[in-house]
Formats: sequence, C-alpha cells, structure tokens
Amino acid sequence: MIKLLSIILCAFLLNCASSSAGISTSNIPIANKKYKVIGPVEAKNSWVTFDIAILAVAFSSPPINEMMDEMIRSKEADALINIRYWQDRTIFLFLTRNRLGINAEAVKFTEEPAQEINAKKTR
Repeated sequence: MIKLLSIILCAFLLNCASSSAGISTSNIPIANKKYKVIGPVEAKNSWVTFDIAILAVAFSSPPINEMMDEMIRSKEADALINIRYWQDRTIFLFLTRNRLGINAEAVKFTEEPAQEINAKKTR
C-alpha cells in the first residue's frame, strides 16, 4: 500500500506535459501581391506560469507578435507564409513551463498589386 501511494505521489509531483500545433497561410493578406521566397525562418521562446488547480498566474504573456516581428526583421522580409507553430507545457509541482516555436518562410514583395497600379493611373 505504501509503495502504491509513493508511486502515485511521484507521478503527481514529477512531470506532466501536453502539446498542440497549427498552421496558417500567411501573417498578412497577400492574395494580389507577387512575392519571392527569401528563405526559412524559425523562432522559439518560453515563459513560466504559476498554477494552483483552476487558478493560474502568468508572469508574462505569450510573445507571438514579438517573435514574428523578429523573424521578419532577421531576413529583411515583408511577410511570412506557410506559418507552422507548436506549443507545449511541462508542469512541475505548481510551475508550468510553456514553450512556443514558430517556423515559416520569409517573403519579399516583388511588385505592387494590380489594384494599386490601376488606382495610381487614374489620378
């Protein structure tokens, strides 16, 4: 009985993990724009939350916008396409370590969209 309780206690106190993933076509609408793929970009970040049952306190918010802005700046790109992300959590006692990773392709626009060109001609 004591062994069973100690195994359950160890399983409860040690580590739990969960994850999710997703995909998006681009970070801005690019339907009428021609572009050239510059190359792949990747970013990862983590933060900690304090969890007690249903009450959770985050010490920082997920840095998604900052990560995507940094990815665009690193390649001097105009947008990101084929965005894939993953997120996982590791729980230790009352602390949860959240990790977020983003993979994408950086693109540079090669010419103006047809609507903007036509608008300039009518002026």
